Amino acid sequence: MSFTARYFLSLGNVAFSLVLGVLAIALCAMFYEDTALQLLKLAAELREWIFARITSPKMEFVARLVLHESAIMLMGFTLLARIVVGAVITFFAWLFTGRLHAEV
Repeated sequence: MSFTARYFLSLGNVAFSLVLGVLAIALCAMFYEDTALQLLKLAAELREWIFARITSPKMEFVARLVLHESAIMLMGFTLLARIVVGAVITFFAWLFTGRLHAEV
């Protein structure tokens, strides 16, 4: 497989995982409101824990611009979606080819 094809497959995997992460947050918020609220509070605690350990004012400024509860929650759901997508791809690769990794 060419480098370009691998690059775009990888990029598509990341974009697909991001969309799945957003959908997972939406479904969690719609059907499990209490859990979504607890996860948001946990993300706020994590954000404050990170801010408490930053010593440089410049780094704290950047962290406060970038880190928000919803962004931290999206990161978590996207990582979970990437794990699930990777497991599904690995399963189907094993199912159809009989091996768990591609030959290089």
